[in-house]
Amino acid sequence: MRYLKTFASVAALLPALAASSQAAKPQTGDAENCSTLAGRHIGGAEIQSATWLADGGTVGTTQVAQPFCRVIGVITPTGDSHIGFEVWLPPAGAWNGNFRGEGSGGSAGAISPGPMRDALAMGYATMSTDNGHLDGQGGGYGLSWAYKHPEKMIDWAWRALHLSTVAAKKIVPVFYGKPAAKNYFISCSAGSHHAIMEATRFPADYDGVLGGAAPWKWTALMLGHTWNSMPAMKDPTALTPQSVVILNRGMVRECDHLDGLEDGIIADPRRCTVDPVKFQCSGTDKSETGKSECLTPVQVEAARHIYAGAKKSDGTVLMPGQVRGSELGWYVQSGGATPGGSSWDFWRQAVFQDPDFKNVNFDFDRDTDRALTTKVGGHTLTQVYDQKVDFDRFKARGGKFIFFQGWADPVITPMMDVDFYQRVVARYGQAATDGFFRFFPLAGMGHCGGGVGFSHIGGATGAPIQDDAGHDMVRALEQWVNAGEAPSLFIAAHINEKKEITATRPICRYPLEARHLGHGDAKEAANFVCSVPKPM
Repeated sequence: MRYLKTFASVAALLPALAASSQAAKPQTGDAENCSTLAGRHIGGAEIQSATWLADGGTVGTTQVAQPFCRVIGVITPTGDSHIGFEVWLPPAGAWNGNFRGEGSGGSAGAISPGPMRDALAMGYATMSTDNGHLDGQGGGYGLSWAYKHPEKMIDWAWRALHLSTVAAKKIVPVFYGKPAAKNYFISCSAGSHHAIMEATRFPADYDGVLGGAAPWKWTALMLGHTWNSMPAMKDPTALTPQSVVILNRGMVRECDHLDGLEDGIIADPRRCTVDPVKFQCSGTDKSETGKSECLTPVQVEAARHIYAGAKKSDGTVLMPGQVRGSELGWYVQSGGATPGGSSWDFWRQAVFQDPDFKNVNFDFDRDTDRALTTKVGGHTLTQVYDQKVDFDRFKARGGKFIFFQGWADPVITPMMDVDFYQRVVARYGQAATDGFFRFFPLAGMGHCGGGVGFSHIGGATGAPIQDDAGHDMVRALEQWVNAGEAPSLFIAAHINEKKEITATRPICRYPLEARHLGHGDAKEAANFVCSVPKPM
């Protein structure tokens, strides 16, 4: 089979690109042009340093193979702001003529050197921002920086990325003597919250945007994460590493066949509505090892709670629930000592400004209303953090947006992004939406990548198995922006622990889905077709 070979060639893809960039020897003046940037004020930013790294180097733990100019800058739009950013500039002879901004994740305040390295290897001038703060606490989820710092909250929500983009785009022509031909933004997760923010609030910043697992309503995501962590906060046995595995196995066993193919993947979890009580212990359910292979009543209720989604007591939906098939990541996200990701600190450190507030006491009627009316810098929480479905100006200037999500995402329910896409279609109509905004859900993929299903279509999902627009969303975005050729599908892959391609599958433009032809190897993408799904 054409794709079922070791992943060695795929793993070699980025180094090969880097080698091609490195082969373009720096023109005389690259080092000099770099050094002259230091100490200048460009695009509203102060350039703190500009260093020519002739042999590449190591930034954090990221090794960069090719030469580049590393620019470090800071922007201070308010007295309480300190927005750090970096711009990496390849030699003039290796530059592809374009600029690329890189997204971040969680509430993290840190530069993203990995994506910047990948962009540099493709010939881009690239930028990443720390979103206005540096905080290594909580694996990037800590929000101690927000306590008594409303301007830093605004910086994280939208201002840091926008101003860093403006400054970076001004630095590019100072170094190269001409501006970038096109500007792209590549992201996933919280970075895609920023991607939607850029396209809707500052549509001139980027010509093409790639975003996935996008929490477009950050306040709703925080409510959902707090809701999902409530069972484990009240009773640690409600969510355990063992219970989520048992639950997932049961759901896959019951729902795998619903797409007409038994492959260990729930292709579209909306078809799976199994009540987790089906896996509750009867009192005699024991494996040969004597360990329970079923759920306790508390664990069943926890699963029901998480599938249901966050609601007020009157039934008002605050956040869609998690889907069947996403359970394997629940414990990491919603259990443990500090459950709920960024929401663990969000209410007490950022919104309520009360370090003693405990999430286990969050009231989804009273505290939701209190939170959503809280003012940050004179604006409501939703005005600062949430995005609107208004791409009018982005669409009018020819902007293109590729949107993706994993159907098994345990962090940001895919139903949030399905809802967003449906709102876009409701505003613009299907035909007009197809002209600038396309959505690609990936069967069995987890949060931004990984999972039991299919990924490796570029960006955060992993290196594509071929460097072309049919396999790589970044290449497809370039093609769409420059040639007007919109993507209709991508060939994704499942890669095992040995870096071997074990199966390939087309990822179809929503609402189409991949259907097996009924003959041929189900591990080969060529034996699938994108078709209108059967009624749910």
